[in-house]
Amino acid sequence: MTPALVLVGALSVYAPNDGHNHGRLACGGRLEATSRHVAIRSWRGLCGAPVRVCAQATGRCAWTTVRDSGPWGLTCGRGRGASWRVWTRHAIPAGCRRRAVADLTRALWVELGRPRFLSEIRVEIFRRGAEVTS
Repeated sequence: MTPALVLVGALSVYAPNDGHNHGRLACGGRLEATSRHVAIRSWRGLCGAPVRVCAQATGRCAWTTVRDSGPWGLTCGRGRGASWRVWTRHAIPAGCRRRAVADLTRALWVELGRPRFLSEIRVEIFRRGAEVTS
């Protein structure tokens, strides 16, 4: 089965009460400490879609689903003067860039062997209802 969408880039991790979410998932439900899913910015129409996530640093892969929107972090500037901020608008300010292609829940991050934050991942998103095999 061929993925409908492939994202390659940095990973970030989020959890309940991390100060940047309010516990609600874009696809419905609540973010719990045991939640095991991925959040991507282009989540509309992909809620519940099967996803294969592979961490380059650990060589581990895991199957999960899209359940939330994100990541929304930007890095602005370079070097020691760089700053981080949450940004939910479409237009990115000059001198800034998205930090990561996907947010992993803490439980999924642990399953992938705890790869270093902002290390490279590959996220393969399949159509809902697709029969996928590990």
